[in-house]
Amino acid sequence: MDKLKNITGALLIDATASFLNGAGLGTGEDKNKVIPKTFREKVNGRAEEVPYVSAQSWRRWLRDTTNEENGWNPSELKSIKSNEKGSTSKISTELNPIEFPEDDLFGYMKSGDKNEESIQRTSPFKSSILKGIRNMRVMNNDEAFVHLKEGSPLPYSTRFYSTHLEGFFNIEYYRLGLYDNLGSHQELSAELLEKHSDKFEISNLTNTKHKRYVLKDAEKIRKKHAAGLLKGLAYLRGGAKQAAFGSDVTPKVLILAGMESANPVFNNLFIGTGEKPALNIETLKQIAQDFKEKLATPIYIGIRSGYLQNESEVKVLGEGFIIDSPQGVTIKFTENHLKNG
Repeated sequence: MDKLKNITGALLIDATASFLNGAGLGTGEDKNKVIPKTFREKVNGRAEEVPYVSAQSWRRWLRDTTNEENGWNPSELKSIKSNEKGSTSKISTELNPIEFPEDDLFGYMKSGDKNEESIQRTSPFKSSILKGIRNMRVMNNDEAFVHLKEGSPLPYSTRFYSTHLEGFFNIEYYRLGLYDNLGSHQELSAELLEKHSDKFEISNLTNTKHKRYVLKDAEKIRKKHAAGLLKGLAYLRGGAKQAAFGSDVTPKVLILAGMESANPVFNNLFIGTGEKPALNIETLKQIAQDFKEKLATPIYIGIRSGYLQNESEVKVLGEGFIIDSPQGVTIKFTENHLKNG
């Protein structure tokens, strides 16, 4: 097996009777209706409404859960500049991946003015949206009233859905604890480098102005941050309208594998042909075969007991697969591949 440079995976969330990501109010006759995010997809020749959760939204769930589960200080988004009227014109996080693991994992950006440096770290954690799987997505309306002390009740409605949301992701594991300053593209500020100058191994890349900064304990940091993120995935929580449409967004299926390449191969793996979602085992086996030269670990499949239509078939997958619960596979993956010593 090849060297572990990436951690690639997929997740499936039970979103029956849910409203996890809002799109505001409807228009026209539906102006009193709160609607979720949807897009349209052609299925059997007709356009079908597909509920989804934006990548930005569920990444925020993951950032918050990961910080909470690991006791990490959050890298808060804050105003760094205001215009003449006092309105915020620039925002950023702490821009500090040395002291804030969240910045190391999810990246950051600050655009500089004429005499100010720009700082940008693209996110090592890449993700898709979470979208409802085919044949298992139904839209519904909840009609309700606000009862007033005086006057007639005010009607309003909420559009919600019953579906199972699938998504995929890739963690550029090799980039954790490693930062490049390439001329105008700076991942670390001069201030941060001065403050932590004793913590880096420094090397030139294409020229003396292009430098790579690697933490002296990068391997330890890399494993710690990746393990922390996987723990956040395993216990994921969040979502809009939880008071009215409470949903457990903890993954009911979680697939993980270490890879030498950054291909997010575990996508569109779930099908809705029965009363419960099913894992497309033949597609999964083909992925394992096609990418066997790129896999750096076995493929870990975590499933909540009783959730998948073809659970019994998943559990007898043979060599190259490790089966457990979603939380169980994160523990095993961490112990087998992300432990020091």
